[in-house]
Amino acid sequence: MKILALRLANLASIPGPLALDFTAAPLSDAGLFAITGPTGAGKSTLLDALCLALYGGTPRLRQAPGREAPLPDVGDATLNTADPRTLLRRGTASGFAEVDFLGRDGRRYRARWAVRRAREKASGRLQAVDQSLRDLDDDRLLTNQKREFDRLLPECLGLTFEQFTRAVLLAQSEFAAFLKADDNERSDLLERLTGTSEYSAISMAAYRRASEAKKAVETIEARLADDLPAEAEARAELERAAETTQRALTDLQAHSASLQARQRWHEQDDQLNASFQRGQHDVDTAEDAWSALVSARQDQAWRRVILPRRHQLTRQAALPGELEALEANHQKTQRALTDAERAQEKARFASEAAERTLVEAGEARRQAEPALREARELAQRLATQDQQLAELERTHEERRRRAAALAEQRRQADAAHARRREQRDRWHAALERLIGDHDGLDSARQTAQRAHDAAAQRRLELGELHGRWQDACRAEQAHQTLKTRLADSEQRLEALLGRGQAARQRLDDAERHLTSIQAFVERSRAVRSESVARLREGLAEGEPCPVCGGLEHPWRHRPPASPEAAQLAAQQAEEDRQLAQAQDQRDRAYQQRHDIEGEYRALKASVTQQGEDLGSADRQRAEAQRTLDAHPLQPELSAIAAEEREAWLGRQRQAIEAQRDEQRRILDELSRAEAELAPLNRALHQDEIELARLGSQQSELEQELAGLAERLPPLRRAREALAADLRARLGDHASPDAWQQHLDARQESARRDRDTAQAAHHAAQTEHQRLAQQASHEAERLEALRRERDALAAELAEWRQAHPELDDATLARLLAQSDDEAERQRRQLEDADQARQQAAAALRERRQALIDHRREQALVEADDGEPALLDAPAEAEIARRREALGEEREALTPRLNAAQQQRDEAAHALHDDDRRRRRQQDAQAELEAARAEHRRWGRISELIGSADGKAFRRIAQAYNLEQLLEHANAHLGGLSRRYRLVRGGSELGLLVVDHDMGDERRSVHSLSGGETFLVSLALALGLASMASGELTIESLFIDEGFGSLDPQSLALAMEALDGLQALGRRVGVISHVQEMHERIPVQIRVEPLGNGTSQARLVGG
Repeated sequence: MKILALRLANLASIPGPLALDFTAAPLSDAGLFAITGPTGAGKSTLLDALCLALYGGTPRLRQAPGREAPLPDVGDATLNTADPRTLLRRGTASGFAEVDFLGRDGRRYRARWAVRRAREKASGRLQAVDQSLRDLDDDRLLTNQKREFDRLLPECLGLTFEQFTRAVLLAQSEFAAFLKADDNERSDLLERLTGTSEYSAISMAAYRRASEAKKAVETIEARLADDLPAEAEARAELERAAETTQRALTDLQAHSASLQARQRWHEQDDQLNASFQRGQHDVDTAEDAWSALVSARQDQAWRRVILPRRHQLTRQAALPGELEALEANHQKTQRALTDAERAQEKARFASEAAERTLVEAGEARRQAEPALREARELAQRLATQDQQLAELERTHEERRRRAAALAEQRRQADAAHARRREQRDRWHAALERLIGDHDGLDSARQTAQRAHDAAAQRRLELGELHGRWQDACRAEQAHQTLKTRLADSEQRLEALLGRGQAARQRLDDAERHLTSIQAFVERSRAVRSESVARLREGLAEGEPCPVCGGLEHPWRHRPPASPEAAQLAAQQAEEDRQLAQAQDQRDRAYQQRHDIEGEYRALKASVTQQGEDLGSADRQRAEAQRTLDAHPLQPELSAIAAEEREAWLGRQRQAIEAQRDEQRRILDELSRAEAELAPLNRALHQDEIELARLGSQQSELEQELAGLAERLPPLRRAREALAADLRARLGDHASPDAWQQHLDARQESARRDRDTAQAAHHAAQTEHQRLAQQASHEAERLEALRRERDALAAELAEWRQAHPELDDATLARLLAQSDDEAERQRRQLEDADQARQQAAAALRERRQALIDHRREQALVEADDGEPALLDAPAEAEIARRREALGEEREALTPRLNAAQQQRDEAAHALHDDDRRRRRQQDAQAELEAARAEHRRWGRISELIGSADGKAFRRIAQAYNLEQLLEHANAHLGGLSRRYRLVRGGSELGLLVVDHDMGDERRSVHSLSGGETFLVSLALALGLASMASGELTIESLFIDEGFGSLDPQSLALAMEALDGLQALGRRVGVISHVQEMHERIPVQIRVEPLGNGTSQARLVGG
């Protein structure tokens, strides 16, 4: 993976547009470059742009709070602090970040991140981010969709965002803290740096699951302890109580059942008695309804008498009306018959007139037939001549159009032929110009090809010469740089040697001065101790003072203040001050000598390495010069002044390039002329053939048109004569067919009139016959009805004399009554009679059922008989018994309820104990399963579990630390052969193995600033190797870690960075340390301009 270019505009403090091309000088020639500028200028904005273009986010923003900390935008819109769009520069309408990179597959890609505001105005709302990925080798857009971009980018680049920030963007300061941390802090840092937080989560999860399993066991055990079953004696007592209460309840329930049986007898007796009373009521109701139908019963009796004569009586009543209607119809028929006779005569006259008209029309058609035939023949001849004339005119017009088309085709063919002839002449002229003095086309082509090949060969040789010359210049420049650097280092080494000797002298002087001060102080204090201090310290309680002989020593521990004591204290303080001052001078001299010694050793090692590098550069310079001297064009180059060689090479390459292009143009024109002339010659030949064919066709058409023009006038005159003769014969008719149609229409109209008149005459005859027959029939019908009326009158008069009580009104009413009404009255009488009979039968059944129900109850004396069971004494006895039963049931109810409650309580206690026993059995299995789960998670938690995740984290991070140290030592070997990192001291402890000290293991805290930087950088590179796996990363950006280095450590750091670029990596260092600016010639300087604006510019060495 390699970063090829970075472009940005309007991001944070950099308005841009800014373009950094790492494939062009000076960045392409510099393995190490610096991103410099004061704090806050916007150096990290370049790395933000790099991450934005590739991943749409930055490490800083991903650590920011989200929606909990909104930022105001234009209007009332807000953005959360983690939104990458907050990097868009204020007051701008759009911005972008774009990165070209070499992917894991060796192809070049371009990733772009862009944001804009609505309507491209600075006051518009922010729109959604646009991201795109393009394959530069094929110039093909791979995607512009965010979801697809997030999937394709890691595949093409070979790194996820987390891997990129650990493998390409190296925060060296984190590893310096990593070195000096204790085990817990180192575990946390290692977890964060390697992105392996899942091990802490697993450790906490194992601890949590073990705790949950333990709580589950305790919960089940507590539940079982609170739900114990009864003991054996209590269980037996529960069973006896349940059995006793059940027996008592059974006895009372039997007594209650007998009372319920007696109650049911009374309820059934009430139902039977009520049913008997309803039956008596139904009988009375049916009898009343039957009595109310007396008139209907009389009508029913008369209908039975009338029924045999009902038809005759009905017929007698209908005959007068029928006779009257028939007489009226007969008179109407007679009048219609008279009218029909007059219409028949009129229709006969009309039929005879129509027949005469038809005969006249036929005669006229027959007389016109010869003239019509002659007119039809003339019309046929005229139509034939019209057809011939039209065909001849169509042929003439078609030949005329063909002639015009041929003429246009001939004109176009002539024009095309002329154009091709002109093109052929032009290409002939160009070919002759290109051939020039050569013998022919092949000779000219070979000459141009040889010149082209010679120019191409010289172009290649010039390019190779230019490359070798640049290599030689770079080798010479590198040699001079190393030589100058070595001379500077040797001078500095001599200066350091002199400073070291002076420091050694100062240290010796300081040590001698300290020794003399210490000796003087010791002698002074020894004298004082002999005279005062030692005598006071020798005093003991109860023993006499050797000076005064006293047995009490009040000033033994705290002597009294006196001028001599104050003077003694001041003298001692002055001695302490002189001693401390001398010791401080000795320490400063020692530190200066130690610092100079360390700087001398570092510079000595650097001088040695620079000597080796100078030897290697000298060999490279000699090899580059030898390669340059071996080039065939070197004599030409050596004749040019050194300062003009670059321009001379450029002019030579331009000239040879122009010469090659000219020969290539000649070759292309020769080939094109040859390729163009062959088809032009063939086309001209075809044009000549086509022109000859068109000329022949034109001649034929002109002859044919002349013949047609001669035939048309006579034919038109003959046609006009025929047309005049036909018009004279037809007269007012348009054509013979029209004349024929007129005659046919006249004859057909007469025939239709004749047929209509005959049909009317026939219809009148038919109507007259029908009316005559109808009048005869009506007369016969009138006579028959009169005879029927007289016969019915005689017969019914005799029947009425036999039934004198049937008056005319009753007879008329019954005859007028409809069949439906008679049938309704009949059904009403039948229903009433049936209801009366059914009510009587039901009453008998209910009476017997009530007697049967009371027979066995001894309600009356045995001699009284069954009817007595329905009397009042029996009813009184039943009421007395019902009252006694109610009192007995009321007394039994509380006893039964009490027994039921006792039985239920005893059964509930027994069933509750049964449930407890079942729950105990079920819970035992659950408890065993919970204990097994607790044992399993407990063992796992013992191995890796902890509440804070430290247990498994340390195990896992120990493995990660081994891998990190393996990768780090591989890099550390290239940076410094003196040290190697190993684990030791504790589970996650770190030690350094010092090969210069016999592989002594030292604490990492004993490393100097520069050594700490080397080890930290090796750790950072090791983590980058872990993150990238097998992917080769050629671009690194190192941030932080240089501001706190002293000059000696900074020199070691710079040598380490030089070693990195020697390994084939382009390294970008972000720092605001001035010394690094002076040491790194190629820089991207970010300079603040004020008002929150910075500019970035590229500075070459």
